[in-house]
Amino acid sequence: MISIVIRNKNEGRALENTLSILTKLYSNDFEEIIIVDNNSTDNSIEVAKKFNCKIITIDNFTYGRAINFGIEKAACKYILLLSSHSIPIGNNFFKNTLLELGKSDNIAGVRYINSIENYNRAIQNDFKIQNPIYCGLLASCCIINKEIWKENKFDETLLAVEDKEWSVRVMQKGYDIIDLNETFFYFINRDSNASLKKYRIETIASSRLTNKKAPSLVRIFGSFLKKIIFFNTINYFKTVGYAVKVLRTNLEIRKGIKSND
Repeated sequence: MISIVIRNKNEGRALENTLSILTKLYSNDFEEIIIVDNNSTDNSIEVAKKFNCKIITIDNFTYGRAINFGIEKAACKYILLLSSHSIPIGNNFFKNTLLELGKSDNIAGVRYINSIENYNRAIQNDFKIQNPIYCGLLASCCIINKEIWKENKFDETLLAVEDKEWSVRVMQKGYDIIDLNETFFYFINRDSNASLKKYRIETIASSRLTNKKAPSLVRIFGSFLKKIIFFNTINYFKTVGYAVKVLRTNLEIRKGIKSND
């Protein structure tokens, strides 16, 4: 069986969607659901209790620390990490996962197909991850082998990309991470500020992981000017051109409707 670990902070509405689907469609496929809650002030705890989840709270939150905390409390060998905004898709999601894991004890983690690029790469590489820095696990929906995790905990100091760092480390030790021909639906809706925050922390963390140097000021301001002058000008004319096409289409629609009168 599989334990499910979900990291959460003030995502009561999304969490209820995810837990509702998990319990309605997959109740026979997992052993438990553990909510690692980062001191939520909304109704997240009430939602978790409604679905009989095991609730543990975490202080001094980092993504890696939350994952370690949740896996430590899990009863099963295999742990499905989920975001509050992630839902497995398909009747055989769990069954096919366990079937694939049963083929080898050397599998440290499972990444689920989440794009056509991912699919093409998986087929090309016989569904084995080759470049974990860029194509490693996605903590929003992935499987972790707890036996391998015991000797390879997640880095608790990283601001982000803790999943990619873990993927690199375990593969360097000879373990496998595989792509699996199953998928999930990720339904988060970030505003511009949240998106920029995510971009910032992930870029900083990725730079640490890849030893990438900070971009020069010339490059940063050059990119800024290119975007506001060049791309905005192009987008403006594209918008005007599309508006003209819409106008013509509406005139054709009017003509077509009037001809039927």
